[in-house]
Amino acid sequence: MQEKMTTAELLTIAIEIGQQMLESGAEIYRVEESIGRICIAYGAADTHVYAVPTSIIATVARSGEPPLTRTRRIRARGIDLDRLDRLNALCRAICAQQMTENEVRSELALIAARPDYPTWVLRLCFGIVAGLFTLLFGGDARGAMIAFGIGLCLKLTLDALERMQVNSLFLNIVGGALIATLAVSAARFGLVSSYDRVIVGSIMTLVPGLAITNSMRDLIAGDSIAGMTKFTEALLVAAGIAIGVALPLSALHLWRGLGI
Repeated sequence: MQEKMTTAELLTIAIEIGQQMLESGAEIYRVEESIGRICIAYGAADTHVYAVPTSIIATVARSGEPPLTRTRRIRARGIDLDRLDRLNALCRAICAQQMTENEVRSELALIAARPDYPTWVLRLCFGIVAGLFTLLFGGDARGAMIAFGIGLCLKLTLDALERMQVNSLFLNIVGGALIATLAVSAARFGLVSSYDRVIVGSIMTLVPGLAITNSMRDLIAGDSIAGMTKFTEALLVAAGIAIGVALPLSALHLWRGLGI
C-alpha cells in the first residue's frame, strides 16, 4: 500500500480534524474513532487516542517506526452541526481514498470557508423559536408575539457581547436577565396577561440541550471524564440563565413588597 503521508503528517492531520470536530460539538467517541480510523487507513499498526473536551492525545506506530505521540489543547468549543457533518464526510473520504496532505488541507480550507447563515436569519430564528415555545408551554398568540420580539432583542444583545469576547457564564446571566426584564415589563404595561410562559418560552433559546445530550451519551459510552466535563459546562450555563432570570423577578417581588 502506497503511503501518501509520513507518520508525522498523518498524526498532525488526524489531530487537526479531531480538534475541529470537538470545536463543533462532536461526541468524544466520534472524535477518537475518527482519528483512529484515519491513522489505520494509512497503515498504522497501533493507534491509541484519548480525547476530552479540552485536549486530544494520540499515539501512532507504523511497522518499522518508533511510536509518535502528539497532543492538542482545545480552547474553543461550540455547536456547529453543519461543519461537523462535513468533517465526518471528509473523514470517510480520507479513509476511502487516502488523500495526500495537501488534498486534505484543501478540503479543510473549503469547510472553513463555507458560508455561514446570514445574521438576520439567525436573529429571526431566535424570535421564531421563542415564540413557538411560548405557544408550546400554553401561552397565547399575544404572548408568542412578545416572545418573538424578546428573542430578537436577545440575539442582538448576545451578538454584541460575543464581539466583546464575554465569557459564557456572564453572557447567559445577561441573557436571562434581559428575557425576564422584558417579559415583566410587557406584563406591567398590559401587553401580556402572564409573563411566566413568555419567560419559559424565551429562555429555551439559551438552554444547552445538545450539550446535555452529548454529556449523557459520553457517560453511557464510558467516557466519564468527558461526560462530567460537558455536564458541568451545561450546568454552569443553566445556572447563569437561572441567576439572570432571578434578578428581575426578585426586584419585582421587592417592589411589590414595598408597595411600588
